[in-house]
Amino acid sequence: MTKTYEVLKTAAESIGIEQTYKDTSGLTHYTNPATAAKILEVKGVRIDPSRLNFDFSVIVVSQAELPETIAVPLPVGTNLTDPDKLEAKVIMSRSDQSGDHTATYESNVEIDAATGSAQVVLPYPEELSIGRHDLQFVVDVNGESFKTGIILFVCPGKAYLPDELKGDGRLAGVQLALYGVRSKNNWGVGDFGDLFGIIDWAVERLNVDFIGLNPLHALGNKRPFNNSPYNPSSRFYRNFIYLNVPAIPDFAISTKAASLMESPGMKRKMENLRNEEHVNYEEVAALKLEILREVFRSFMENQGQSHLGNDRWTDFQDYIKAEGVYLERFATFCALEEHFANMPPHPKTWGEWPEQYRNPESAEVIKFQRSNEQALLFWMYLQWQLDEQLKNAQDYARYKGMLLGLYNDEALAVDRNGADFWAWRQYFHDGFRVGAPPDPFAPDGQDWGFPPPDSERIREAAYEPFLKKLRGSCKHGGALRIDHVMQLYHLFWIPQDGQPKDGVYVKDNEADLLNLTAFESNKSKVIIIGEDLGTVPFDFRDRLMAKGILSYRLFYFERDLAENLTPFYEYPGMALVSISTHDLPTLAGFWTGKDIEIRKITSQLDEARVRAFKEERTRHKAKIIERLVNDGRLPAETAHAAWESEFPTDHLHTAVLDFVLRTPSKLVVINQEDIFLDLRQQNLPGTTWENPNWVTKMKFTVEELNSQHEAVRYAEKFKSLAQAAGRGIKRH
Repeated sequence: MTKTYEVLKTAAESIGIEQTYKDTSGLTHYTNPATAAKILEVKGVRIDPSRLNFDFSVIVVSQAELPETIAVPLPVGTNLTDPDKLEAKVIMSRSDQSGDHTATYESNVEIDAATGSAQVVLPYPEELSIGRHDLQFVVDVNGESFKTGIILFVCPGKAYLPDELKGDGRLAGVQLALYGVRSKNNWGVGDFGDLFGIIDWAVERLNVDFIGLNPLHALGNKRPFNNSPYNPSSRFYRNFIYLNVPAIPDFAISTKAASLMESPGMKRKMENLRNEEHVNYEEVAALKLEILREVFRSFMENQGQSHLGNDRWTDFQDYIKAEGVYLERFATFCALEEHFANMPPHPKTWGEWPEQYRNPESAEVIKFQRSNEQALLFWMYLQWQLDEQLKNAQDYARYKGMLLGLYNDEALAVDRNGADFWAWRQYFHDGFRVGAPPDPFAPDGQDWGFPPPDSERIREAAYEPFLKKLRGSCKHGGALRIDHVMQLYHLFWIPQDGQPKDGVYVKDNEADLLNLTAFESNKSKVIIIGEDLGTVPFDFRDRLMAKGILSYRLFYFERDLAENLTPFYEYPGMALVSISTHDLPTLAGFWTGKDIEIRKITSQLDEARVRAFKEERTRHKAKIIERLVNDGRLPAETAHAAWESEFPTDHLHTAVLDFVLRTPSKLVVINQEDIFLDLRQQNLPGTTWENPNWVTKMKFTVEELNSQHEAVRYAEKFKSLAQAAGRGIKRH
């Protein structure tokens, strides 16, 4: 029985709808669920009738805990009488790699008295392997036949973990914001060309086995509201701003693109953007699009439809076919957004488009797609090239000897004004916003502004939207961080007209989602890390780790009720450990209290709360020094100097790195800001225009990482500490 039926049953009983009656001949009749839904609506309770009509159900099971039986639903409204005397003959058919299979069963019919929904219970077909199985059933009840189906996912018992990390294996990595990477060649934002240089540095200077990246999702590329990688336009597709344009094969045959890029005006723009203090998303995006259009034009002229049989055109078509309707809708949104932005009154969001274009399935949108095929192909082409370049980077990282390579990040949110919400609104609950309740780092709670998912519709779609998102995030990487992994259990819903204090938690289908995460993890051979910070449900971390999903632990947060830091040797093995995150102060920022001062400047804290935060920070720093000394990481004779210094001393920096690296946790990732003691943090939660978020560039350029004395010294320190802690694999 689906949750929709459970809600229907409860609602019907509460207002007195009788579920059965007996006619004059003694036959029992069951209330039709659709009729019950209409009566409820008249009485002020709305249940979507379309959700009562289905011709298949979805079952997700773990191979570690296979059920003894499966229930096969019969069509809603089936007129069945006296269920105790009814028997069903069921023929099950399935197709897999070993061919077509059929099996015949005899079973009693079970009818739910509350809804009239009927099902037959069959023994679980144990021969099913890990994977998705589409099972078809023909059910014969008293000579009347019904056809129905089940989509059955058989999932591994645990998420993927490579052999090298089983037992005592432990690895180290470096985390950075790709958009903030500086180099002599990029156009004012870090790109996939820079990523190759970062891989060389990470392997040769740090000897790490993975590189953590910010989410690479597609953005609006407009400051300050549409440049957060954690509030993307689409989680299915990536931001073209990361393309290394000259590396696209078609650039080499586009004389116009090459001459445009070499023109004095274009060179001057690139130089200016490289020299800006912060990433200028709007201008970089405009610059890249101008040249990318010429590259695409060259591709179509030399590799397009007129060159059928050409390998690159075939590869492009294969990519489009594999991505299907998801890519089509994303490209349609991008083309429509550009179309209307160039027309008065220049709408800023799709909610301001003419109404007929707000529905991706409308006749007007379909006509637009047919009339603007080249525009759609352009946006599809960019995604194809992003996919190719990210693959090349991952292949290069593995070639250089990294065990994992790229450690990708999947955002929780989607922008209400973005492509995913326009294209797939049926999978979201409008009228609510997701956030977080108050905690020490956000005393007023957090309002993230995006709509929560419609869990039942996603389930009824055989979890395809969830799997598509997860599959894309796992692609071209060795590890994946799932932002706010508590989403698999529940989310904090805030009413559209309310504040975080008005929010409530709403549960999701945790068991199914955890099993499906293990399914995709093993299929892609990708380690899953669940960001489980903040208010965590009881035992949820244990359930994650039992499922093979690594917990996410921060040096700042691992404290007991007396505020004592957890000893390094008590950290869990099934975890990733770091010092800080993009939303928290760096080690240098934490020690100097820079984050508190910024909160004061941005009016997040009044004078009284500033004093309270500074007092708490002083206690926290004292506890840090105490723990580092007690655990033998900070020499006692250097502790006083570390306490007196406003900025982290070299001994304190070394001790914190050493502490984290020596934990028994499988993975440690250190932000590049904490390797280089950079004061700046990437994001200050609760601010947009008040603070320069998601635009901070690295302290050193890619070239300086290998030549600047300070950069080399910090890298050598990290490398020696990681090696002494036993992190890493031997490279040939």
